[in-house]
Amino acid sequence: EDGIRDLVRSRGLGDVYKRQVSTQSTGFFSSVCFSRFVSPSKMFKKSDRNKDKADKSKGPKRNQDETPSAIPEQGPPPKQESTVSVPVTTRDDEERKRKELEEKERKRKEEEEERRKKENEEKKEKEKKKKLEEEEKKKKEKAMKEEEKKKKKEKEDRRKEEEKRAEEDEVAETKELESVKLGPGETSTTYSELYHLFPSEVFVAYDKLQDFARDLNTQISHPEIVLIGLQGHGKSSILEALLGHQINTVGYGGATQRPLYLNIINNTQCETPKVTIKRDSVLSEFDHDEIVPLTELSNEIEKRNKIVSSDAVFVQYEFKDTCNMTFIDTPGLIPEDQGDLIKTKIDQTVMNLAKPPHRLILCVEEAKDWERIEMMDFVKQLDPELSRTTFVYTKFHNQLQKMTNTRQVNRFLSGTPPDTKSFFTTLISTKLRQKFSESDRFQEKIWQAYRRDMNGLEQLQFDKRFEANIGLHALRKYLLHLSWKNYQDNVPKILKRLRQKKASSENALEKIQSQLATLDSLKLRSLASDYVVDFLQIIERLITGTSEGNPTVNGQSLEEEKLQHGDGEWIDAHNRIIKFDPDEWKIPYWDSKLYGGQQFERLLSEFKSVAEHTRISDVTMDDVATAAGINKLNNIPNYAWAACDLAQQKSREAFIPLIEQLCSRTVYTMKRLTDIAEKIVESRKVKWNLRSDNVFDTDNLEQYPYFTFHVKDLYYKFVELTAQSCLEKCLDEFYDTRTIYWDLTEYADRSLPMDRNDPDTKRAVVDLATELFKETLQKRIIKNVLLKFYNFFLVPMQTELWSVVQGKISSLSDTELEQIFEVNATKDRIKEEEKRLLQIVSQCAEQEVVLLEAASKYSHPVLVGLSKVE
Repeated sequence: EDGIRDLVRSRGLGDVYKRQVSTQSTGFFSSVCFSRFVSPSKMFKKSDRNKDKADKSKGPKRNQDETPSAIPEQGPPPKQESTVSVPVTTRDDEERKRKELEEKERKRKEEEEERRKKENEEKKEKEKKKKLEEEEKKKKEKAMKEEEKKKKKEKEDRRKEEEKRAEEDEVAETKELESVKLGPGETSTTYSELYHLFPSEVFVAYDKLQDFARDLNTQISHPEIVLIGLQGHGKSSILEALLGHQINTVGYGGATQRPLYLNIINNTQCETPKVTIKRDSVLSEFDHDEIVPLTELSNEIEKRNKIVSSDAVFVQYEFKDTCNMTFIDTPGLIPEDQGDLIKTKIDQTVMNLAKPPHRLILCVEEAKDWERIEMMDFVKQLDPELSRTTFVYTKFHNQLQKMTNTRQVNRFLSGTPPDTKSFFTTLISTKLRQKFSESDRFQEKIWQAYRRDMNGLEQLQFDKRFEANIGLHALRKYLLHLSWKNYQDNVPKILKRLRQKKASSENALEKIQSQLATLDSLKLRSLASDYVVDFLQIIERLITGTSEGNPTVNGQSLEEEKLQHGDGEWIDAHNRIIKFDPDEWKIPYWDSKLYGGQQFERLLSEFKSVAEHTRISDVTMDDVATAAGINKLNNIPNYAWAACDLAQQKSREAFIPLIEQLCSRTVYTMKRLTDIAEKIVESRKVKWNLRSDNVFDTDNLEQYPYFTFHVKDLYYKFVELTAQSCLEKCLDEFYDTRTIYWDLTEYADRSLPMDRNDPDTKRAVVDLATELFKETLQKRIIKNVLLKFYNFFLVPMQTELWSVVQGKISSLSDTELEQIFEVNATKDRIKEEEKRLLQIVSQCAEQEVVLLEAASKYSHPVLVGLSKVE
């Protein structure tokens, strides 16, 4: 590049040389630029910068105008000292750059290789670490399995040890129970007698008392006993022991998750207990009643007891040797330090079950020192006075073992709440319960546990006053005594109801026999006359005005009247319904419920409003021409006559349908008074206590429907005939055309067109006809129709009705009267009623004897087991 600049500056070179040098340099530059991807323009710029730097380093610039020395034509140009060969310099740079690139590539490859080696080493390290972790994990798992196996073995050994200890305890407890000393007069079968305190005859008598109570509609309630207590304190065990059968899920820690209703029912048909589990409202798979064997009852209850719920499980227990009683076993209460949410829910469930005042409360709690008793505060929330609470302290044997002398025993037994009933019981353990699941052995072990406690108390010389409070059998006797006393107190009530039934049947029999003897025509006439007088008096009062018929119930509003009448809407001459707003037309009491005379008044007001708003129908020229006719004297049409004829025809078309509808509605309003009259008679009987308890009472006209229908029929016929007569008189108001024409020509001064071709003829005739319709005919017809309905319908209803109905009833012959009253059929029914009453009297006498005998057996039972009931 520097050489080219020098060559350009030297003006002594020829053109040929310059071209050669220029061509070589251009080819060189092009090759260099192509190989380095640099444009020639940029290359030259760079060369210029390098040249400037070189000139500065060499010294002052040479004079450009200086002419260079001559150069020979042949031979190479003289060598310049400061000029560097362009091709050599470029190759070095390229070599250097190539080497730099190779060095960079080598370094890159080395770095890449180093990175791969590093990654491989990291990968190997991770795999090694993972392998070590897996080995460590396997070691830990192996150690855990060994530890678990060791714990399992220890647990199994512990379980076996516990089972062995439990078996030893069970064997020891069994031996201890079986070795108890019998009391005075007791045998090995005494336990069975304790579960059969009353002989079968007592329960037969009990069943009869129930039948009598049902027959006489006497309610005798049976005891309902709610068992409450802390979890694991033995509520369910107490219930099983009272029944003598294993029926529930028992265990420590709250085995009862839902309330259990156990309804014990006396059923003499059940020689063995019949158990029915009622449909479950919570679990859908138990949505039906199911009869289960007694041995499977605990398993079935356990299936339904898997969830915590306030909805109860209902079990019905039927047996011939038992009294009606209901036990309600509740979920165990939770101590204060365990679960506030669950505790609140269980407490609320127990309170809801024990709160009704008619239910007795059986509070069950473990026997322990009195200062550690926990249930008293909870019980006082339900029963502040403890008047319906009985306390049962379980696991008494454990507490008894801590006592060493008489003073300790008596002090503990006397620590019960004052004026309350308390019992101390000991039941068998859960293991022993599972072993002796059969009812007979189960009852035997319960009795042996009782005897063990009694022997311990006797050794400590306890106070005999507390003997009645020891053992489950004392509690069982006490609860049976409650049921026994409840029915015993109701025996006088049942006997009283039975004797009342007998006395009422005897009175009814005596009365019906006397009525049968006096059932003749004279008595029938008296009954008929009394009924007609009462009936007509009530009708008259309803028309005159009275609220005795209860208008709120028996009255009708205007809309109800139209709806129930069927054809209540007003219809014009063209069978079109006349629609109107009763409030706008000012119809009185249109929205009030009326009957009788006031309903009749409202109907007339409605007719008046409809008639006043009626307009003359359209008149055609044909009508005018036809009605005019011809004047024979002067051959001029008489348009006055035409107007009168048109007014007469249009008034008949407009008002006759309305009058007929008025008549129909009037008949309807009067006929419905018979139903209201019957209700008034019925209400008077209830109010004055005139209703007879007998099935048949000859003084009661309801027993003679044919006669009452005959009286109603007479009334209906009178209403229809009176209405028809009134309608005929109303039609007399429609005068003929001559009368209307005479009235017009006599008193009116009006000129009408005489020419048939006059265009105003029709309008003049129509105007005159409309005026006659509105001013003359409409007002007169409405006024006279209303007056005639008052005079020829309402007045006869108040005056002539009495004479017509009474006259027809009194004119009946004896034979007709007996036919109307159906005397023969009535006598047959009276004889059947007499026979039925005789059977009732006889049955009551027999039942009284049976009841007294059953009451005697039940009131004075012979106890089979222990001594007298406390």
